[in-house]
Amino acid sequence: VEKKKVTFLFTDAHVAEEGFLELINNILASGMVPALYADEEKEAIIGSVRPEVQKAGLVPNRETCWSFFVNRCADNLHVVLAMSPVGDKLRTRCRNFPGLVNGTVIDWFLPWPEQALLAVASVFLSEGGHAKAA
Repeated sequence: VEKKKVTFLFTDAHVAEEGFLELINNILASGMVPALYADEEKEAIIGSVRPEVQKAGLVPNRETCWSFFVNRCADNLHVVLAMSPVGDKLRTRCRNFPGLVNGTVIDWFLPWPEQALLAVASVFLSEGGHAKAA
């Protein structure tokens, strides 16, 4: 198992089915996709990381080896999501798949539409000019 840094770029154009987002949500929330590997593949992975687990001073049982592998994957995988904030799709997806919010940092690269700026400003101004503490 290589210690190779990998970036996975996923745009809203790649969402052929909403089920794809369930997989991304699992990666962001737990670092793993359930049932991704067949039992034979999983055993081969466990066997391949066992020497490194021992070298790290950990007990080389099945659970520790698997956890070591999952942590290594999480350390080396960088997930980049590129989605448009226009319309309701992003908001609905964030509500349905909380990992999209809890496991990410949101960067806005393009200017907001004027309507969005006015809506946000209206909310803050209607609260007496003070934002509520989170």
